Amino acid sequence: MEGSAPAGTVAAAPSYRGWVGVLLSFLIAGAGIFLAGNRKVGLRWFLGLTVLSLATVALASLPVMPGLMTCVTLIALTGVVTLWMLVLSYRPVPKLRVRGWVLFLLLAGLFSGLEVQGSHQLTRAFKVPTGSMEPTILPADRLLVQTSAYWFSPPRRGDVVVFRTDMLESPLVPRGQFYVKRVAALPGEALRIDYGRLLVNERPLQNPAVLASRNFSMPMIAFPPGKTNTYLVPAGSYYVVGDNVANSFDSRHFGAVPRQSIIGRATKIYWPWAHAGDIR
Repeated sequence: MEGSAPAGTVAAAPSYRGWVGVLLSFLIAGAGIFLAGNRKVGLRWFLGLTVLSLATVALASLPVMPGLMTCVTLIALTGVVTLWMLVLSYRPVPKLRVRGWVLFLLLAGLFSGLEVQGSHQLTRAFKVPTGSMEPTILPADRLLVQTSAYWFSPPRRGDVVVFRTDMLESPLVPRGQFYVKRVAALPGEALRIDYGRLLVNERPLQNPAVLASRNFSMPMIAFPPGKTNTYLVPAGSYYVVGDNVANSFDSRHFGAVPRQSIIGRATKIYWPWAHAGDIR
């Protein structure tokens, strides 16, 4: 005859092996620790790693952080801290029913989506397919774009910006694409091309050097023929050109770019490594 359990005792709840706790924490930082019973520590891991990840993304594209070493260092630090958290997550966690797994996976997807959206508000990555910005940016270069660059101040002359093509009025421009160009003129300024030089308010540009070149041609689309042959940049728009001024499809062809179309300032090339560095 089997003995009965002593009075006042309860059976242990069924639990998964430690590797499941690691998997849960991989999907949501600190989740394995939280579900294993140490809720405060699990929440601290979640908040700490979320803040660290967003800080890495935000600092990666900041022009005040020269080069890529700050970004590389923060990525390495995030990796080490995440690995430490996963090691601490190797512990038994209570078994989840089907409803529990569905809820957990929904939360993991929600947090992941929010993190991606939050990251895009700070920094975005792009790959450049053409040579219109040579020699500053080469074909196949991968860029970091600071999407928070113009939260509190407008674009400036000389900034290299990425913009959407959806709001451009020219039928020559395909919709749903992103272009990278350099700001040459600001809202309300008058432009004219004279003997290959771009004049702004009748004065030749001096800096940056690419805007002071004598390689500008005068397409008939953005500069309609007239007595003065002058183009006035509309309010709230920016005139942009490619650094490869002799071979660039830019505002000389499709006119000025509305401010709403500019998503941020291209600040760094992060790949290929041999060409990585700040964009000036």
